[in-house]
Amino acid sequence: MENILIIGAFDRYNYGDLLFPLIIEKQLATYPVDIDCRFFGLVESNLSREGGKPTEDLAAFYKACNTPLGRNHIIVAGGEALGVTWHSLYAALNKAYQKIHRYRYRLSRYVDLNGIAKRFLKGKTTLPFLFTKDDFDNVQSVILNSLGGSGIKAEFFQQFTFMREKLSKVDYLAVRDQLTLDNMRDNGVAAQLFPDCAILMSEFYPSSYLETKVTPEVLSYVKEHKGQYLFFQINKKNTAGKEALLAEQLDKVYEKEDTKLCLCPIGKALDHDDHLALAHVKALLKSPYKYFDADNIWDIMYLIANAKAYAGTSLHGAITAMSYAVPHVGLKIEKLDAYLATWGVEGNTFAVDFDKVHKQFKVAVGISPEKYAEKRNTQIHQIKKAFDKIVEVIQG
Repeated sequence: MENILIIGAFDRYNYGDLLFPLIIEKQLATYPVDIDCRFFGLVESNLSREGGKPTEDLAAFYKACNTPLGRNHIIVAGGEALGVTWHSLYAALNKAYQKIHRYRYRLSRYVDLNGIAKRFLKGKTTLPFLFTKDDFDNVQSVILNSLGGSGIKAEFFQQFTFMREKLSKVDYLAVRDQLTLDNMRDNGVAAQLFPDCAILMSEFYPSSYLETKVTPEVLSYVKEHKGQYLFFQINKKNTAGKEALLAEQLDKVYEKEDTKLCLCPIGKALDHDDHLALAHVKALLKSPYKYFDADNIWDIMYLIANAKAYAGTSLHGAITAMSYAVPHVGLKIEKLDAYLATWGVEGNTFAVDFDKVHKQFKVAVGISPEKYAEKRNTQIHQIKKAFDKIVEVIQG
C-alpha cells in the first residue's frame, strides 16, 4: 500500500483549489497501483457539500509524514504553491488576519509576517509547501504537481535563499506554464513542463454526470440556454475601479453579439471575493443577466461547459472552458496570461485588457470548435504523461 498524502489550499471555497484533489485521486485510480489517498489543508474542513474533499489539518499532515508505518508520498496538489507564504494562506482563512494582510507591504518592513502566521498555524517549514523528504521521518517522495509560479522572480529566491536547494531535492517538479519554467531556469532550478491537472475534468465529469450534481435552477437554465450565454466572472482584487468598464463591455456582448449574460462567482474565499466584485458590475449593467451564486463546483463546471464562451480573471475558469473545448477570454492576470501563452489556441494565446472583452469575445467564438478540441486533447495527452512519471516515482 502506497500512502498518498495530498496537500493544498482546499480547506477554503475556491473553485480551482477544490478541483486538484478530485482530479489527482481520479487519475491515480486509473493505474494498477494499490494506493490510499488522504487530503490535508492548513485546517480541518469539510467542503463536501460544495463538491470538495474533507481535509485533515496541518498537525495530522505532519503526524502522517513522521509515522514509522508504511510508505508515504506527498503530493503538493497544484496552484501557485511555489511562492505561497504562511501569511497569505492564513489571510485567506481568517477574516481578522485579513485586515493585517491589507497592510502587508508596509508592515513587512518592520515584522516578519510569514513567521507570525507560521506560529499561528503551527507550521514546521519556512514556507508552507516547500519541503523535501529529508524534512520528515518517513516520506519516500515529494511530488510537486504542475505548479504555477509566474510571479516568482529572482527577488523571491533572494528572500528565501534555501529555495533553490529545496527544489533541487524534490523527487518530481513540474510547472504548468512556460513563464514559470523560465523563472525556475533563470534561478538555477530544473523543472518539467506539463499542463494543469484540472484539464482532465471533462474526462471524469461529462455533462451526463454533471446533470446529476447541479442545482435544479442551473439545470433548467442550461436546458433552455445551452450555447447561448457568456459565463462571466471576475475577482475583486484585480478589478476594483474597473467595474463600469467591464459592464460596458458586457453590454456590448449582449447587444451586438446576440449573447445572453450569465454571471457567477468562482472564488468566494477571502482575497478572491468574486461575489463582491460581480455585485458592483451587476449594478451597472444595462442589459438583462442571470446571476448564479455558485452553490457548488458542479454548478460552475456545468455552466462553463455549456456556455457559448467563458470570460474572466480565473485561471481555472479558463481551464474548465479548455477542458470542454469552449471558447474563452482571459482577462489580464499574469498567471492566466502565462497559461494561455503556453497552451492556448492560435489567436487566443493571451489575456486581454479589460476594455478588450468584447473584441476578444468575437475572436474567441470565431475560432473553430475543432481547434479548441485539438488543444484540449494535446493538454490531456501531456498531463497523462505527467501522471505516468508521478506513478513511476511512487513505485520507485
